[in-house]
Amino acid sequence: MSLVESISPPLASGESVDLPMNPRLRIENFSNIEVSAAVEKGKTRSVVAKANLPIIKSDARVAPSLRVGYIRGFDFSLPNALNALGVESKELTVDEVKTAELSKYTSIIVDNRVYESQPELIAANPKLLDYANAGGNLIVFYHKSDEWNPDPRRNRPQLAPYKLLLGNERITDENAPITFLEPQHPLLNFPNKLGQEDFKDWIQERGLYYPREWDPQFHALLQSNDPGETPLKGGLLVADYGKGHYIYTSMVWYRQLRAGVPGAYRMLANMISYGRH
Repeated sequence: MSLVESISPPLASGESVDLPMNPRLRIENFSNIEVSAAVEKGKTRSVVAKANLPIIKSDARVAPSLRVGYIRGFDFSLPNALNALGVESKELTVDEVKTAELSKYTSIIVDNRVYESQPELIAANPKLLDYANAGGNLIVFYHKSDEWNPDPRRNRPQLAPYKLLLGNERITDENAPITFLEPQHPLLNFPNKLGQEDFKDWIQERGLYYPREWDPQFHALLQSNDPGETPLKGGLLVADYGKGHYIYTSMVWYRQLRAGVPGAYRMLANMISYGRH
């Protein structure tokens, strides 16, 4: 997706472009929803890969001069989305979190379930909180309750700067209505003013392991629920912390980013732009 978007000038159907290390991307056909492309390699130009790539049409805007660091989760949905937004970004290892000067990043994102997939990040978490306290914007994507909540048996302390306990509740209806609890909050308005349109065409579900208890320092911005179920308010939590900010979201942005849902890109743009308004 980002490869096709980065080609300049844009390719028309049947045209091709050389890629690094000899492969060539050949655009076979455009439609209004996807582009068919083939990767060819070698002098014989044999096809080594062929796919239909989604065309994402989103008017997502980002604040200027962003530099985003991220600790990647299980797939590449997050870095692909950051590339599509045209944002300078860098994947951080746990060692880099421990030793690098993090203040050069305007935002740092802890991707889905990273405290579980890279448990050594738990010991480095105070460095991330120090980054936020000093003026950074720390964003954490969804985790399961048993890999997030404090647990002395696993030497896992509180990971958020304030009390934040996850439950096992989820919203499985991808079309569940969304209520804006603080519609004027900057996170919902800059640089993109979010509305109901941004929560259309979702896939599979709204969110997982919603918080069940949190400190009053957090602002709960969205509310939703499955039909007949109790409304859940913890899908998007944001708090000031020292000179910076902390965002925790249990909504399944990665599925929506991977599927090319325009509203997910606008929300991601707002999260990484937070504090720059």
